[in-house]
Amino acid sequence: NDFIDQCILHQDKSSSDQIMDEFIYEHGIVLPMNTIDATVITVVLLFNCALSHQLAARHCNYGTPTKVLLETAESLYQIAYKDQDQDLNTIFKFAILNNIGVIHKMLDRCKAAKACFDYLVSMMMIYVDTDNSKYLRLVQGFWNNVLGNGRETAPAA
Repeated sequence: NDFIDQCILHQDKSSSDQIMDEFIYEHGIVLPMNTIDATVITVVLLFNCALSHQLAARHCNYGTPTKVLLETAESLYQIAYKDQDQDLNTIFKFAILNNIGVIHKMLDRCKAAKACFDYLVSMMMIYVDTDNSKYLRLVQGFWNNVLGNGRETAPAA
């Protein structure tokens, strides 16, 4: 089932990282107290831990501590993403892919960031095609990153 997506929808928050001028889905996922599915709990803990590392990194001066925090966040996000059923928890996957793309961009891995954001676009198009447009307001911030998709802009004349 899409239990994690339902938890995200219940929170009904979106956010923008004004400091980095990038959208980061920055809300930890809160599970109901009666959640007993170990797989769900593990994946949510991985996501929340990754998010904590990513948010801590933006408060460090750039350098080794920031890089270590971001790389740890990326690894944790990847584990959480891989543990998901391909057809479930789409919004959760949007958040993970988006945040990994932002990490790549922060680490100047422009090609990897572009690949994440391009994949995010294809997922969003499928999401729209399957008539889930009522949830698109939750992923609006992702479009900010997708439109920039890791490319640097040319200087003005």
